[in-house]
This record gives sequence, C-alpha cells and structure tokens, in this order.
Amino acid sequence: MKKIFSILSFILPLVNQAQTNPGLQKAIDFTNENATFLKECYQQLHEFPELSTKEVNTASYLKKAIASYGYEIVDTLGYESFGAVLKNGNGPVILYRTDMDGLPVKEETGLAFASKATGMKETETFPVMHACGHDIHMTTWLGLAKLFAQTKKDWNGTLVFLAQSAEETAQGAKKIVASPAYKKIPKANYQLAIHDHAELLVGEVGFCDEYEMAAVDMMNITIFGKGGHGAAPQRCIDPILLAAQYITEIQTIISRNIAPIDPGVITVGAINGGTIGNVIPNQVVLKLTIRTFSKETRDIIMNRLKEIGDNLAKAAGLPSNLFPKYDLLDMSIPSVYNNPELGKLLKESVQKQFGPTAIVKIKPMMIGEDFSVYGQQLDSIPSYILWAGTLSPERKEWSLKQHIEIPALHTSKFAPDFEQCIPQNIKMMSAVLLDLFKKGNTTTLKKIK
Repeated sequence: MKKIFSILSFILPLVNQAQTNPGLQKAIDFTNENATFLKECYQQLHEFPELSTKEVNTASYLKKAIASYGYEIVDTLGYESFGAVLKNGNGPVILYRTDMDGLPVKEETGLAFASKATGMKETETFPVMHACGHDIHMTTWLGLAKLFAQTKKDWNGTLVFLAQSAEETAQGAKKIVASPAYKKIPKANYQLAIHDHAELLVGEVGFCDEYEMAAVDMMNITIFGKGGHGAAPQRCIDPILLAAQYITEIQTIISRNIAPIDPGVITVGAINGGTIGNVIPNQVVLKLTIRTFSKETRDIIMNRLKEIGDNLAKAAGLPSNLFPKYDLLDMSIPSVYNNPELGKLLKESVQKQFGPTAIVKIKPMMIGEDFSVYGQQLDSIPSYILWAGTLSPERKEWSLKQHIEIPALHTSKFAPDFEQCIPQNIKMMSAVLLDLFKKGNTTTLKKIK
C-alpha cells in the first residue's frame, strides 16, 4: 500500500495539471503513444556507445531520425557534432544541446541490452559504456524534437537541437563554436541542456543558480634535477624530493592564498619519474587537475603554481634553465554559469506544471561540463543546465530496505530507471520550452560578467 501511495502521489499532480494545461496533456499523450519508440531508442544507444570524437554511428542514427521530422541539418561542426534547426515563425531562438559520447568503462549492470562495445583510444582498446547517462540525454533530445515537430501550432520561434561530440574529454563544445559552420546556426536567445542525476527521484528537477560546475584545467609539470647515484645524493639535486616538496607546498595555495569561501581544488593525479631505487633521475613529471569557479581564483592558482615551483628549484641550486616546465593541456573549459534570471523562469515553469516538490536545490560541484563554452562566449547568451532525476521511487525504497547504495554516475553499474525518467524529462522540457516561447524574444536577462 505504501508503494502504491508513493507512485500515486507523483502521478496525481500530473493528472490534475494536465486537465488544465493542453501543452502538458499533449506531452503526456506523446510519451504514452511513443513508449515503444523511446524504449527502443534508449536501448539502441545504450547497447552501442562510442568514445569521444568517434561517435560516427551514434551521430548518424540521431541525424537520420531528426531529419525525418523536418529539421534542417547543419553539419561539419567538428568531430561528429551537428545541429538540427526547425524554424516556425517569429519568436525566440532556443538552443537545446545533447552530448553523445560514452566512457571507457566496462559495463556491469547485468542488463539484457548491456554494452559489449569496445573502442580505440590512441593505440589501446577499451570497453565502452554510457556510464554518464548520455543515452538518457540523447533519447530525451530526440523525443522532444519529434514532439515539437508534431505540435508546431502550439509555439512560434526557432528550435536548434545541437548534438555534441566529446563532452567527456572537454573538446566538443570548443570545436563547435570554432567551426565555420557554427555561423549557420541561428543565434540563440536561450541555451538549455539537462544532465541526469543518479540520486534525484524521477520527477525531481535540480537547480543551481550562478556557478554550478567548475572550470577545469589539466596541467603537466616537469620538475628537473641533477641525476646520479642513489648512494651519493650530495652530488645530485633530487627531483623526486623536489616533487614531494612541491606537491605538499601547492596545497597551501588553497588553504592560504584563496579565501575560505571561494572554492578551488588542486589534485596531483599522477607522478612519473625514476626507474630503479639506487638511481636519482634527472626529472619527474606531475599530472594535475585544477578546478575553480571564478577567473580571479584561477589566476591566483596559476601564478602561485609557477612561483612556488620556480623558487623551490632556485633554493635547490638549479639554474633558471632547469626551473620547472609548466604545460597547460588543451583541455581547459570555463565554469558552468547558470543565469539566475533564466533559472527563475525555468523554476516558475516547472513549479506551475509539476508542483513545488519537483524543484530541488543542488549545491555547486567541482566537476566540469563543457556546456559552459556556449554560455561564456563574448555575447554571453543566457544559459542553464538542469539536473534531471533518474531514480524511481520504487528502486529508492528497495535500496534503502536492502541497504544497497545506488550506483553513481561514471561507475560500471549505473543503470537509470529510463522507462520512467525519459518520459518525465520530455514532459518537463516540453513545459519549459513552451513557456519560453510564450515569453517571446523581447525578454531581457542580465548576462554574466
């Protein structure tokens, strides 16, 4: 009885809202009528994932389907990325992005349609899985595109459905905005995306105004020294010792150079140096990730990384030509900034259609997402990425009783309750898009600094 009540408490508000909202009723009817299509779409995408920059079959599948709905394809946006444009009279232009790439993870969900795919990364072969839920994103994206193509009488404006390669490696969005073909995409008034959330219930929508996800920088730092025999360290300048001092010292940047209320992370994820215990090497390579929200904090960290490294090398007696080498990799992305005024419009829409319990406040995270690239161009288009729940009430109740932890994103056992969350995502995003179209293209939102 408790289980039945839990499900009814979620469904009944939708029924009541649908009685007074034709747009929501059409979305409900659409997801019911297309349940088999959505299921088959999800299972196809889940079973055959592809690694970043190599989403050839995935892009072809999406492109063929969305073109059949009447969308104009804008191709050659870098790697396998493409746009699909549907113009429907005068009104705002809304860009809605999905990512397409899987992760080098071996699936262990036990699903009948579990991925057995493999992919090449450089010279190695890896198992591939949609462990971040991009299959959820794509199926929602495609279902929404089909729905809006069938209901053109209900809205006026232009929809840009963007399918992006290489989100996981932070290469895709930068490639898109730098491509000549990107100029063919109508300039958006609003830019939206969703990201599935393993701990939110189906029907819950996570909001985080302003900074939501961190700017990400990856850096390799080479610490030099003077190698020699491990039994005669006095004749050497030990780069391993210098690296150890450096790793310890740079943690004081966060604790002593950054304000306690200003988030920042410096992680040394790999140390490569030396070959044998009785030989002091000439150099050690450190591999770092740096996470920040504000540009000011990032600048402080970057400057202090060099100052600390150079001064440790100088104190060790190394000449300036053997000071550390700092290589910032071409993987940097800005922080995700959710426009608060756009967020207010989205919250009003979600609350109006699904009630106040659908809205969940999410704290900022230090993970990265290159959706940020679209919102932080020179013209700073108002953007927002919403968190969408993937956990059914039934499975949450079962996991609590069994004391079993729900698998998180990027893990081999991540298995969202797709038959519930995909229809709900389509209903939620349909409501959001229809309300934004009704606002017209005269809405002025404050842009980021």
